[in-house]
Amino acid sequence: MKPTTFKSQRRGKVLVLVLITLPALCGLIGLVIDGGLLTSNSRQLQHAADSAATAAAMEKRWGKSNTAALTVAQEFVQTHHRLTSTTVTLNSPPLSGPHVGSERHLEIILTTQQPTFFMRVLNGRTAETIAARACAGWEASTIPAAIVVLDPGPPPFQVSALPPFLPPLPAILGGLEVLGVGKVEVDGAVHVNTEWGGKDENNQQIGEPAGLLGLSHAVAATPLLSLSKLKARELRVVGGVDKVTNYGKLLSSDPPVLQAGRLPVPDPFRLLPTPTLATDPTNVRATQYGGRTIIGIPLIGPTITLEPGVYDYINVISGKVVFKPGIYILRRTNPVTQMALSVLAGEVTAEGVMFYITDTTNYAPASGAPDNTDGETTAPADHIVGTLVPVAAINVGLLGSKFTGLNDPGSPFHGMLVYQRRHDRRPIAIIQENILGAGAIRGAVYSKWGHTILVGKGDLDLRFVSGTMRIVALLDLDIDPTVTLPAAEDVYLVE
Repeated sequence: MKPTTFKSQRRGKVLVLVLITLPALCGLIGLVIDGGLLTSNSRQLQHAADSAATAAAMEKRWGKSNTAALTVAQEFVQTHHRLTSTTVTLNSPPLSGPHVGSERHLEIILTTQQPTFFMRVLNGRTAETIAARACAGWEASTIPAAIVVLDPGPPPFQVSALPPFLPPLPAILGGLEVLGVGKVEVDGAVHVNTEWGGKDENNQQIGEPAGLLGLSHAVAATPLLSLSKLKARELRVVGGVDKVTNYGKLLSSDPPVLQAGRLPVPDPFRLLPTPTLATDPTNVRATQYGGRTIIGIPLIGPTITLEPGVYDYINVISGKVVFKPGIYILRRTNPVTQMALSVLAGEVTAEGVMFYITDTTNYAPASGAPDNTDGETTAPADHIVGTLVPVAAINVGLLGSKFTGLNDPGSPFHGMLVYQRRHDRRPIAIIQENILGAGAIRGAVYSKWGHTILVGKGDLDLRFVSGTMRIVALLDLDIDPTVTLPAAEDVYLVE
C-alpha cells in the first residue's frame, strides 16, 4: 500500500477551502463591483435630482403648475441624463426637510432599480432600489422694481411723429432706450429681458449686439449731453448695455448698479385677467358709447363727464373733462388720428380709472374673447415693420390734469391705469411737460408686447411693464412709484 503524499492531501484541502469560502468570496466581489456600481449610479442619480429640482423650480418661479414643473423635471432626468427607467416624484411644497410646507420651495425624489451581479448570490435579490432627493427654491435677488421690459428680441419698427410732443423716432436701439437732454432717475430696480448683447458690469463683451451694424443692445442710451444718463437702484439685464458709463447709482450708498447676463424675470402681471363683467362686475360696464371727440372752452367749460363703458375711441382736444371712476374699454381707433385714446390738451380729471386698449374691434365685456386667450404666448410680429402710430397718448402736465389708476382693492385691476391687450404691439405714449401747472399721474402701465414711450420731465409716480420702452428726457425725469413691482427672484439649490 502506497502512503498518501503531502501533495494529494493539500489538493483535497484547497478544494474544501474553496467550497467553504466561495460564498464569502462572492460577497466580497459583490461589495466591490456591485457596491461600486451602486455608489457611482447613486452619484449620477443625485446629479440628475439636483438639475431636475433646479429646472422645476424655474418653472414654478414663472408661475407654472406642478404638472408643468414635473414634466420639465422628467425631461431633465429621463432625456438629458438618459435615466429612462427612473421614477420622478415632485412635491411642492416639500414634504420633508427644513423647507417642509414652504410655497417657495419644491423637492424632487428619484427612484430606480440597480441590477446586481454578485450580491444576488448572498441575498437572492436581482436588483437594489436607489434613491436621490434634492430641494430647490426661489427668493428675491434685487430690490422691488419700477420698470420691467419683457421682449427678449423686439421686431424692427419705427414710431410716427406725435406733434407737437414727439418727433418721428427711428428703429429702437434697445429693449430699453434712454434719449434726451437730461438725466433719468429711477427709484427702484429696472429689469430688462432683452437678449441683445453689449457690455457687462466688467466692461466685457457679452452676447452679440443686434440690428444694423450691431448698434442694438439690451439697454441703450444715446445722450445729447454728458448728464443724459440712466440712474437706478439696480439695472438687471439679460443681454448687455451699449456703454457701462451711461448707467450709474441713484444713491452713493448703493451697490454697483449694472447686473448683465442675468436670467429673465417673469411678467409681474401674467395672471391679470382681461376686464369682463365676471372678472370685475363692479367696474366693468357693457354700455356702448361709440366714439367721443371732445372740444370745449379751456378753463370755462362746460365740464364734459364720461362714464365707464365700451368706447370706439376717446379724443380730448380741449375743454374740461371728467372721467368717472371705473374701466374704459377702447376697441377701435379714431378714423382720422388712428388713435384709440388721445388726451393731448384740456383739463382732465381721471381719478380711479383704468383704460383697457384692445385691437379686437368687437371686444365684448361679457366674455373678453379673444383677448383672454393671449396668455404667455408671444404676440405675432410678422406685420410689425415700418412705422407704427401710437394707439394712445396721455398728456399729463397741462392745466393741472390728474390721472390715477383704478382705486378698488377688491378688483384684480386695482392700481392699473393703462392696460393694453397682451398681443397688441402698438405704441403708448405718456407725456409730462408741466407747461401750465404741474399735472399728477399715478398707477401702472401694462403693455406686455407693446412699446411704451415716456416723454417729459419732473416726477412721475408710475410703474411700467412693457415689451419695449423708450424714455425721452426733456430735462431731468424722475420715476418714483409709490407702489412697486416685484423684485427679481433667482432659483437656488438648497438641499
